[in-house]
Amino acid sequence: MTHKNSKHENYQSGYSLVEIMIALPLVSIVVIILVSALFTQYASTLAESARTTLRASGQTILINLQDELLFTIAYGESLEGRLSDPNAPSGGLTYNTDPQTLIINEISIDTARRDDSRNIIRQRVNNCSSSSITANPLAINNVFYFVRPNTANRYSTLYKRTIVPAYPLCSIDLTTGNPCAPETATCRGLAKGTTCPASFVGTGNCTGKDSPLSENVLDFTVKYFAEGNVETPFPSAADKIEIELTLGDKVFGKDVQTVVNHTIRKIN
Repeated sequence: MTHKNSKHENYQSGYSLVEIMIALPLVSIVVIILVSALFTQYASTLAESARTTLRASGQTILINLQDELLFTIAYGESLEGRLSDPNAPSGGLTYNTDPQTLIINEISIDTARRDDSRNIIRQRVNNCSSSSITANPLAINNVFYFVRPNTANRYSTLYKRTIVPAYPLCSIDLTTGNPCAPETATCRGLAKGTTCPASFVGTGNCTGKDSPLSENVLDFTVKYFAEGNVETPFPSAADKIEIELTLGDKVFGKDVQTVVNHTIRKIN
């Protein structure tokens, strides 16, 4: 039997070296395009998530501010005259800083504002028990919302500081309803305490540190409006304010930011 050799007998299917050299760069380009598109989409998703988080944080801050803004008796331009802040920053805390500082004058009370058993605290000018309630002036707290630059990045931190009276006070006895000198079992003192920077806590000048509300602040602005919705440069003349808070963050080296605002009229 005769065996015939065929030129195709030892043929093996596959790609030639030239074909491989052409295909590899094309495949690499496609992979790079796909990875780049996925990365861009991922970065975009993270950026939107960061904006959502910043927006929620800003809205929470402004909602928490609302109660104090509603019940303020006046917006301030500097520390109320009868108060003192031994740990105030250089130059003190005034409204016309950059970014601005919001100063709220609120009536001092002996428990939470929403507590039905709350009573107004007054400055003790005349004897508490032997004088009428109105013989002593209202005691006033100051609440400051102010911004300080961060040392580690380009953002700033929004802080809340509370300053309460250090002068003698009169309260209301819970059992009799008569003026009394706090503090006793039935005569409560101030519901709030003075705060200050963390480094001063425990020195006797404050009861707690300033509350950091956000460490991602780009700007904090306040506009004041007097009666008739006329903008005024003087906080003490205003009965309505508009607050705008700009927050920012970095996502994959790119800046993202969001702006939240709130307008409210005081009811006192």
